Amino acid sequence: MKKYIRDSKMRSQLKGAAMNIEPVLSIGKNSLTPEFIEAVRENITKNELIKINILKNCDDDPKAIAHTLAGRSQSEVVQVIGRKIVLYKPNPDFKKRKYEVSKAELKDGGKSAGKGFKSKSHNEEIAGAKKKASRSGMSLRFVEEADEDFDNDTEE
Repeated sequence: MKKYIRDSKMRSQLKGAAMNIEPVLSIGKNSLTPEFIEAVRENITKNELIKINILKNCDDDPKAIAHTLAGRSQSEVVQVIGRKIVLYKPNPDFKKRKYEVSKAELKDGGKSAGKGFKSKSHNEEIAGAKKKASRSGMSLRFVEEADEDFDNDTEE
């Protein structure tokens, strides 16, 4: 299983963000069905961070369900509290990520970031660097962080 959560700081940011969201799916007495797993895949692709409620009539262990769901949806378990599961999978499109922390924010200890979101000063820094490069006749392509899966192909 792939690890999307880099460290405890990122996990705590995701836990904080999960406190404010409502469960989008509920697991009942049928437990995990192929249809339910497909619904989890669709929701996690759209929202990145989802909360799932396990109803009382489900006899399975919540931690076992969480790890099975994470494996089948290629996501990662953020936390399991009681009968609530929180799963995270970053959006494949870098620009649409909501909870990803950039390298600049990691270097300054997250002071410029507010709950995992990109700060205005960070965007201003990027805009300034792009203007400076364009004045000198160069073009820049900014990548927020090193990602093993990021495809850095050049145009042909």
